[in-house]
Amino acid sequence: MNRKIVREYEAIPTIQKHGQRATPQSRLIAFLLDAAIFGFGLGVVWIIWFVTLAEKGTTPGHYLMGQVIVDAKSGEVFGWKKMVVREVLIKGLLQWILGGFLFMANYIVDTSFIFTSSQRTLHDLMLGSQVIQCSDKTIIKKMKVEEIDNWLNK
Repeated sequence: MNRKIVREYEAIPTIQKHGQRATPQSRLIAFLLDAAIFGFGLGVVWIIWFVTLAEKGTTPGHYLMGQVIVDAKSGEVFGWKKMVVREVLIKGLLQWILGGFLFMANYIVDTSFIFTSSQRTLHDLMLGSQVIQCSDKTIIKKMKVEEIDNWLNK
Protein backbone atom coordinates (compact mmCIF):
# COMPACT_ATOMS: atom_id res chain seq x y z
CA MET A 1 0.00 0.00 0.00
CA ASN A 2 1.22 3.50 -0.83
CA ARG A 3 2.82 5.15 2.23
CA LYS A 4 1.14 8.48 1.49
CA ILE A 5 -2.30 6.85 1.51
CA VAL A 6 -1.53 5.03 4.76
CA ARG A 7 -0.35 8.26 6.44
CA GLU A 8 -3.46 10.11 5.28
CA TYR A 9 -5.70 7.29 6.53
CA GLU A 10 -3.98 7.24 9.91
CA ALA A 11 -4.40 11.01 10.24
CA ILE A 12 -8.18 10.79 9.82
CA PRO A 13 -9.86 11.01 13.23
CA THR A 14 -11.87 7.94 14.21
CA ILE A 15 -15.06 9.86 14.79
CA GLN A 16 -16.85 7.65 12.28
CA LYS A 17 -17.01 4.93 14.95
CA HIS A 18 -20.59 5.87 15.87
CA GLY A 19 -21.78 7.50 12.65
CA GLN A 20 -21.31 10.51 10.40
CA ARG A 21 -20.99 14.10 11.56
CA ALA A 22 -24.32 15.67 12.35
CA THR A 23 -25.32 18.29 9.79
CA PRO A 24 -25.37 21.94 10.86
CA GLN A 25 -29.13 21.97 10.29
CA SER A 26 -29.77 19.01 12.59
CA ARG A 27 -27.49 20.51 15.24
CA LEU A 28 -29.44 23.77 15.13
CA ILE A 29 -32.70 21.87 15.62
CA ALA A 30 -31.15 19.95 18.55
CA PHE A 31 -30.13 23.30 20.08
CA LEU A 32 -33.64 24.70 19.61
CA LEU A 33 -35.15 21.56 21.14
CA ASP A 34 -32.84 21.89 24.15
CA ALA A 35 -33.79 25.57 24.50
CA ALA A 36 -37.53 24.80 24.22
CA ILE A 37 -37.34 21.95 26.75
CA PHE A 38 -35.34 24.16 29.11
CA GLY A 39 -37.68 27.13 28.67
CA PHE A 40 -41.02 25.35 28.85
CA GLY A 41 -39.88 23.08 31.69
CA LEU A 42 -38.44 26.02 33.65
CA GLY A 43 -35.05 24.30 33.50
CA VAL A 44 -36.15 21.47 35.78
CA VAL A 45 -37.30 19.08 33.03
CA TRP A 46 -34.12 19.62 31.00
CA ILE A 47 -31.85 19.12 34.05
CA ILE A 48 -33.58 15.88 35.11
CA TRP A 49 -33.54 14.56 31.54
CA PHE A 50 -29.90 15.63 31.08
CA VAL A 51 -28.85 13.80 34.25
CA THR A 52 -30.33 10.58 32.83
CA LEU A 53 -28.68 11.09 29.40
CA ALA A 54 -25.26 12.58 30.25
CA GLU A 55 -23.56 9.18 30.65
CA LYS A 56 -24.65 8.35 27.09
CA GLY A 57 -22.98 11.52 25.76
CA THR A 58 -26.10 13.38 24.76
CA THR A 59 -28.56 16.09 25.79
CA PRO A 60 -32.35 15.97 25.48
CA GLY A 61 -32.23 17.90 22.18
CA HIS A 62 -29.42 15.80 20.72
CA TYR A 63 -31.18 12.65 21.92
CA LEU A 64 -34.38 13.61 20.09
CA MET A 65 -32.29 14.22 16.96
CA GLY A 66 -30.41 10.88 17.22
CA GLN A 67 -27.07 12.52 18.00
CA VAL A 68 -24.24 11.78 20.40
CA ILE A 69 -21.20 13.85 21.47
CA VAL A 70 -17.85 12.14 21.03
CA ASP A 71 -14.17 12.96 21.44
CA ALA A 72 -13.07 14.31 18.04
CA LYS A 73 -9.79 12.37 18.08
CA SER A 74 -10.60 9.03 19.69
CA GLY A 75 -14.28 8.77 18.74
CA GLU A 76 -15.17 7.76 22.27
CA VAL A 77 -18.55 8.90 23.57
CA PHE A 78 -18.34 11.66 26.16
CA GLY A 79 -19.13 10.47 29.69
CA TRP A 80 -21.11 12.39 32.29
CA LYS A 81 -18.11 14.42 33.56
CA LYS A 82 -17.22 15.75 30.11
CA MET A 83 -20.89 16.36 29.36
CA VAL A 84 -21.29 18.43 32.55
CA VAL A 85 -18.22 20.48 31.63
CA ARG A 86 -19.52 20.94 28.06
CA GLU A 87 -23.15 21.71 28.82
CA VAL A 88 -23.09 23.32 32.27
CA LEU A 89 -19.72 25.06 32.56
CA ILE A 90 -18.92 26.02 28.95
CA LYS A 91 -22.29 26.31 27.21
CA GLY A 92 -24.17 27.33 30.34
CA LEU A 93 -22.14 29.48 32.71
CA LEU A 94 -19.46 30.81 30.36
CA GLN A 95 -21.93 31.62 27.58
CA TRP A 96 -24.31 33.24 30.07
CA ILE A 97 -21.54 35.42 31.54
CA LEU A 98 -20.16 36.34 28.10
CA GLY A 99 -23.68 37.00 26.83
CA GLY A 100 -24.12 39.71 29.42
CA PHE A 101 -20.99 41.52 28.26
CA LEU A 102 -21.27 40.86 24.53
CA PHE A 103 -25.02 41.32 24.16
CA MET A 104 -25.48 37.67 23.10
CA ALA A 105 -23.07 38.00 20.13
CA ASN A 106 -21.09 35.09 21.61
CA TYR A 107 -23.95 32.71 20.72
CA ILE A 108 -23.84 33.84 17.09
CA VAL A 109 -20.05 33.46 16.91
CA ASP A 110 -20.14 30.05 18.62
CA THR A 111 -22.92 28.71 16.41
CA SER A 112 -21.47 30.09 13.17
CA PHE A 113 -18.54 27.69 13.54
CA ILE A 114 -20.79 24.72 12.62
CA PHE A 115 -20.78 26.02 9.05
CA THR A 116 -17.00 25.46 8.72
CA SER A 117 -15.61 22.32 7.08
CA SER A 118 -15.13 20.58 10.45
CA GLN A 119 -18.75 21.36 11.48
CA ARG A 120 -17.60 22.02 15.04
CA THR A 121 -18.72 24.96 17.17
CA LEU A 122 -16.33 27.04 19.23
CA HIS A 123 -17.23 25.07 22.36
CA ASP A 124 -16.58 21.83 20.42
CA LEU A 125 -13.12 23.10 19.51
CA MET A 126 -12.44 24.13 23.13
CA LEU A 127 -13.39 20.69 24.45
CA GLY A 128 -12.26 18.50 21.54
CA SER A 129 -15.79 17.27 20.91
CA GLN A 130 -17.72 16.39 17.76
CA VAL A 131 -21.46 15.79 17.35
CA ILE A 132 -22.23 12.55 15.52
CA GLN A 133 -25.47 11.45 13.90
CA CYS A 134 -25.68 7.94 15.37
CA SER A 135 -29.31 7.20 14.55
CA ASP A 136 -31.78 8.18 11.86
CA LYS A 137 -34.63 7.76 14.35
CA THR A 138 -35.18 11.44 15.00
CA ILE A 139 -38.19 13.30 16.30
CA ILE A 140 -38.54 14.80 12.80
CA LYS A 141 -38.90 11.33 11.22
CA LYS A 142 -41.29 10.21 13.94
CA MET A 143 -43.44 13.27 13.27
CA LYS A 144 -43.22 12.47 9.52
CA VAL A 145 -42.24 16.00 8.52
CA GLU A 146 -40.57 15.09 5.22
CA GLU A 147 -39.69 18.64 4.12
CA ILE A 148 -37.65 19.23 7.28
CA ASP A 149 -36.14 15.74 7.11
CA ASN A 150 -34.97 16.38 3.53
CA TRP A 151 -33.52 19.74 4.56
CA LEU A 152 -31.67 18.16 7.48
CA ASN A 153 -29.95 15.61 5.26
CA LYS A 154 -28.68 18.05 2.62
